[in-house]
Amino acid sequence: MIRTPGRDALLEKVASLSARPVLDGYRPGGEVVSRGVRFANGPFLDVFAQEAVAPALILQGPIAALEAVATARDWAFRSYRRETITDPAQDQPWSMLMFRRGQGLLTRISAIEYATDPAPWALPAFSGALYRPDSPPDQGVRLRRVWVGAQDIKRAAAELMAMGFVAAGPASSDFAPHAGTLFRGPRADLVLFAGPDGVARLDIDGRAPQRVELTPELALVCGEA
Repeated sequence: MIRTPGRDALLEKVASLSARPVLDGYRPGGEVVSRGVRFANGPFLDVFAQEAVAPALILQGPIAALEAVATARDWAFRSYRRETITDPAQDQPWSMLMFRRGQGLLTRISAIEYATDPAPWALPAFSGALYRPDSPPDQGVRLRRVWVGAQDIKRAAAELMAMGFVAAGPASSDFAPHAGTLFRGPRADLVLFAGPDGVARLDIDGRAPQRVELTPELALVCGEA
């Protein structure tokens, strides 16, 4: 998830490089607040036209399982559980867990668990094509991996493995950041490198290897094997 006043220009770059359409996301009261690009393998960028803050990595998975891991490891977090909603007007199609500030890379990571019943997906605010839960994978451009930086590499590596990622050896690139450690995940691969805490780079399929700046903190690299 990205928040930037340059939302539309950012999405034009991503759409041009990926040949993926720009889709509406969050639409409270009929106003399009976020738009994004969904890649062929399912992950998507959700971009809000708001004051710029650091990008966030939102991982899909069961909230209860991550709450148990976080509690056991004394990670500070807060969670929003859809099943606790009593007012149908406040319904949302997901539960979320967010880590509190001051925890290094964890602070830039959240988790989401999507509703399996169809009712909340029909709510106008969440019915944008970007969020459609039944979008099957196709043969287009994929999100290949996400590069995340951490000032405390050992701590961040242990946290990623506790969340289910598996260390898979070194990763290298012709583009900055040039080296890190690959972590295999159930839905996305990450590359952890020594740097400022947070999401630094997205890798997608492409024909001509190139690096494009999306925001001062986030780059897109396409076409690198």
